[in-house]
Amino acid sequence: MMQLILTSSVLGIIFAIITSLLWNIAPIPQKEALAEMPDIDAKQPWKHTMLLFRNRKWLSGFVMALVGGVTYMLATQMAGIIAVQPLMNVGLIVLAVLANRRLGEEIDTPAKIGIFLMILTPVFIALGGVTEPTMFTTYDGILLYCGVMLVAIGAMLAVSNRVPILWAMITSFLQALGATFTQWFTLTLFAGDDIIQGLINGLVPLILLASFMFVTGVYAISIGLQRNPASRFNSITGTFSMITVVLGGIMIFGQMVTNWPLYGFGLLTGIAGVILLSKYH
Repeated sequence: MMQLILTSSVLGIIFAIITSLLWNIAPIPQKEALAEMPDIDAKQPWKHTMLLFRNRKWLSGFVMALVGGVTYMLATQMAGIIAVQPLMNVGLIVLAVLANRRLGEEIDTPAKIGIFLMILTPVFIALGGVTEPTMFTTYDGILLYCGVMLVAIGAMLAVSNRVPILWAMITSFLQALGATFTQWFTLTLFAGDDIIQGLINGLVPLILLASFMFVTGVYAISIGLQRNPASRFNSITGTFSMITVVLGGIMIFGQMVTNWPLYGFGLLTGIAGVILLSKYH
């Protein structure tokens, strides 16, 4: 029995590393494709969607990210979210190298330190001992969380043309909303023995998560990559997405932090990393 658990855990960690690599390599071909395309915006969504999906290089990155979604689900099922989440930023190292070699993005010393701090951030947050989620019984928490996130996204959109790096924050908040609806859906889906009934009960969060994931994967990431260095954009997006997802778990799904000093130190490393990367061009 112990051997079976060990094997499942090891496989989960392997899948987590594969996920991190896929999610951090995917922006490279997408960035290369976007550099040759007209500016992506939300004014003509159908036109820009067709342009993106007709571009083989961009599509290869999109498919890579979709495969990463499958390996992520396998990883969390086999090893658990606490073991998997700290590994999600490991691929930033590969992203930084590829961004330098293939995109010509020069990474100075402060940026390298910033990326290193962002790799440390999820590790310390995981060591903070965040408990597993449970299904909420009232809608107060999720409505407040989503309301604050949407207001913040709207505020950032208003000035994103002047401050392009805000697209990293916009993307991270959209990803956090998608993750929140994913958690709601999975908790509803497996709430009882009848999967069909669980699927019916979870249609609302399923539709919401699909909508947010599509907007994020096609528009927010494309606009963000087009206007920012890939290594800088992905580092900030990954870190703040992880932080906001955990905060959402505490606020909505009853998760608790059992070691606030380590968790707080993780937040500080993330903030320091963002400050250092914000100076990187």
